[in-house]
Amino acid sequence: MRYNQDAIDAPDRGGDRVNVGAYIRVSTVFEEQDTSIINQEEGLNDYIRRNGWLLFDTYSERQSSFKRREEFQRLIRDARNKKFQVVLVKSLSRFGRNIGELNTVVPELVEKGLRFIALAEDIDTDKSGWQSKLAMYSMVYQMTSQTTSDWVKMAERARAKRGEFTGSFAPYGYDKIDKRLVVSEDGSAEVVRRLFDLYQQGLGAQSIANLLTDERVPPPAERQNRANASVFWHQSSIQKILENPVYVGDLVAQKETVAALGSNRRKKIPKEEQVIIPDNHPALVSREQFQLVQDIMSRRAFGKTKGNPNLFTNFLYCAHCGSGMYYTKRKYGNNHYVCGRYQKRGKKHCCRNPIREDQLKTLILDELRQLAQMNVDADTVYQEIRRTNARERRNHEKAETELRSQIAKLERRKAIAGDKWLDGELDKDMYHQTIERLEAELNVEREKLHKLIRENGTRSKLSLPDVGKFLRMDKLDREMVQVLIKRIDVSDGGKVAITYNFTV
Repeated sequence: MRYNQDAIDAPDRGGDRVNVGAYIRVSTVFEEQDTSIINQEEGLNDYIRRNGWLLFDTYSERQSSFKRREEFQRLIRDARNKKFQVVLVKSLSRFGRNIGELNTVVPELVEKGLRFIALAEDIDTDKSGWQSKLAMYSMVYQMTSQTTSDWVKMAERARAKRGEFTGSFAPYGYDKIDKRLVVSEDGSAEVVRRLFDLYQQGLGAQSIANLLTDERVPPPAERQNRANASVFWHQSSIQKILENPVYVGDLVAQKETVAALGSNRRKKIPKEEQVIIPDNHPALVSREQFQLVQDIMSRRAFGKTKGNPNLFTNFLYCAHCGSGMYYTKRKYGNNHYVCGRYQKRGKKHCCRNPIREDQLKTLILDELRQLAQMNVDADTVYQEIRRTNARERRNHEKAETELRSQIAKLERRKAIAGDKWLDGELDKDMYHQTIERLEAELNVEREKLHKLIRENGTRSKLSLPDVGKFLRMDKLDREMVQVLIKRIDVSDGGKVAITYNFTV
């Protein structure tokens, strides 16, 4: 093979020598690691010179996550395109420590006719026994990572047993000083006590959240100065505080762990295996009040179930704020819908904007009858609905792809943080801050994805006879709404704007 004239150090007249792709990696972003990059590069270049080979390109980066490394991906692409004949690394651990990936990528390179060399482990795929060495060293590096992870968990457990708080953020109402929880002096402790009192007096979690939001009391994330913190208190935040035994002075640690090394999934640890230290720090509420609140929460939760969608669920929106309308069922009287934001946050955030369900059904049926009287061709409506559905399906698929890509990106960032923690590049607090921030972003993106999937699922398959049947129907049902209606916007005085899945 002739020299690649664009390669580094290529002689003027070319020659019959071997092109080499050299890969260098340090798993940190700190500048002091530059010497490691320099040392790796000098060592690889010296090896290339001694063998009379040609350096095609150096692929160098600072990354921990195996999946994230862009230069690594470029190296693999160039290798598949046969731009060089040898992949050279200083150590197998620099190429990757995941046993599954190492035992997949290296054999793939060999299968495509490339030679792989790891200097530190003396692995050379042109020599016999390389597969055994690869399997052995990849297993050793995997075991090393697992051992490091186990030691970190043991150290955390030991710290928790000494009464130290090992979480990234102190619970609302507390500060972490010298690894211990102390009552905060910023007023948040009084908020916690008031929260328990209000719930005990009969106020619901969402009502308490609205009250604190209206009073502009900083919620937990805002108090911690976390990125993208909401100014709203949420029902889940209130419930989380009410259920946390930390407020009676008990330390509860080691409640969950990763399902497996490198996994993003977490599993709960049985209560008998958790670290629980009673009266470890100052309490904010009495045990009697805490237990009373737990009993109230249990009674309120009893019998709550998620029913089937109501007739206009996911189709009816408030024209003022864009929120979905909330279905209210009356034991005596007419069922109706009100603005969801008003229902949840109160009149300071939007108006009630009610509309009765029977009035809305009558209005839609009247419009459909008018269309039928106009001798609207069912085939025209059918074809229009098909085109609309196809267009929306493409938009949904594009949006779903983008959301899944964003979720995968955030998952990769979590994996990077995990690798840096194992490598000792992130301390415990910084690691948990990063993970909690990424998990919050993931929850937002996952909810968007679930909502998109739910919306996609509301589309019913229909045939031409179905459309004709719907245009002649005197009774409105969920199937009819799904097929014919895109959305309904409600404004003051019960004014309604209906967007159909077709135009006439």
